[in-house]
Amino acid sequence: MKQGLVEAQKVKIAVLIGGGGRLEAIYRATQNPDSQAEIALVVSFKRQSPGLEWAETQGLKTEYLRWTDFKQKGRSRTEYDAALTELLQAHAVELVVLAGWGLLLTRAFLEAFAKRVINVHPALLTDTYQTKVRLDNGDFVPVFRGNDALEKALHSGVNVTGCTVHFVTRQMDTGPIVVKREVRIYPNDTLETLAARVHRVEDEILPPAIEQVCAQLQTIASELLNSE
Repeated sequence: MKQGLVEAQKVKIAVLIGGGGRLEAIYRATQNPDSQAEIALVVSFKRQSPGLEWAETQGLKTEYLRWTDFKQKGRSRTEYDAALTELLQAHAVELVVLAGWGLLLTRAFLEAFAKRVINVHPALLTDTYQTKVRLDNGDFVPVFRGNDALEKALHSGVNVTGCTVHFVTRQMDTGPIVVKREVRIYPNDTLETLAARVHRVEDEILPPAIEQVCAQLQTIASELLNSE
């Protein structure tokens, strides 16, 4: 892996999706000649995924891996994540990007890709498991974790939410923050209007966050190689 990172000057990433709403923004950014990221694989946990269909039109390698299929065969989540790990390793994946991946990852998976899994979440998060997050103006709002974070924010009565790119740890929706940005909630917002605005900001912050992490991986690989 170390040698490959230095020689190729591109970090091979896997984008793990549901419907794939953030995928196009990620892909467009990797087409910049200066990008340090290359999409090696797109995986969805849904059999029918617009994101997979779109990825195929761009010539990207795609796979779907459904937890339901494993469960129906009496197989465990550990086995599911082992199959996912094997799939990513077969494509020489160096960085895992969760963009709408609706499943928690097991310890074994996170150990296989230690400090190489990042996630975009549609709310403001904290590095550690805290109940409130500080806004730019110094105020605090609740931390909204889970797949229903947008709904929680909308019905909480706060007027600011946001989105966060962070490294994934064993605790749900916590971990070192790469970047986050605030998004205003307006009195007439619906779930659809708020989601559209948050997702638009996710599309803005996720690609540069990926580049930032790729640059860090490149630096680490170069330092290790030079020390040998």
